Amino acid sequence: MSPSPGNRRVALVSGAARGNGLAIAEALARTGATVYLADIGHDLPEVPYPMSSAADLERAAEGLRDIHQRVHALQCDVRSPEDVAAAVRVVESEAGRLDILVNNAGVLVLNPVEKVSTAEWDVHMDVIVKGAFLLCQAALPGMNQRGWGRVINIASVAAHRGLGTGVAYTAAKHAMIGLTRALAMEVARQNVTVNAVCPGTTPTELVHGVGRTLDMSPEETLAIFSQRHLTQKPIAKEDVAAATVWLASDAAGRVNGTSLFVDDGWHCH
Repeated sequence: MSPSPGNRRVALVSGAARGNGLAIAEALARTGATVYLADIGHDLPEVPYPMSSAADLERAAEGLRDIHQRVHALQCDVRSPEDVAAAVRVVESEAGRLDILVNNAGVLVLNPVEKVSTAEWDVHMDVIVKGAFLLCQAALPGMNQRGWGRVINIASVAAHRGLGTGVAYTAAKHAMIGLTRALAMEVARQNVTVNAVCPGTTPTELVHGVGRTLDMSPEETLAIFSQRHLTQKPIAKEDVAAATVWLASDAAGRVNGTSLFVDDGWHCH
């Protein structure tokens, strides 16, 4: 039996200190859900722009408490099985359940293939794919046992199309779609769904960080990265959040194993 709408649901969002993750956490909080924001809290040597800090994570959670008091911060490196298992244990111990898992943690480094180091390749695979796998592995047993759950993987339009000079990112996001489809088939009979949201370019710190590494201003970055949108305008983070909240709802109970594009038609051409 599904939980009643709103305040009985419990959500965990990775990569939630800023960007799309924070927008998703805010949208879930506005439904009345208990929300746990998870983020790494330190930089990565393979990524040439700052990751969110532990202070960023705490500020993000504190800001959302003006909307809903049941918002919590969890420092978690999704590449670590120990961190992930501990995070899910905290959620289930404190809140009694975990209903909604949003795998949003990600990195993006652009290099032509001959310049991609194995460390750069590994950090994309570890944060994006391994992180989602580990969180699903930890969260799904409880969802299956309770007979209700939602997993939403924040992929990208690059999960279905190539992204030039983004071979590691494109490969990792394609793998996330495979993970989504396989898990959907595995857990559907337990009333658990697994879907992907595939955004185009949003004005996030990740996108702006990549732009800075290419010596581009924020305006130039968004203009260039949004060229393949049908309107050539960036996607609002709130639009990505709205799609995620819908997939987490009872209304999307028969939507499973699919990709919901929020890319202003980029995938059409």
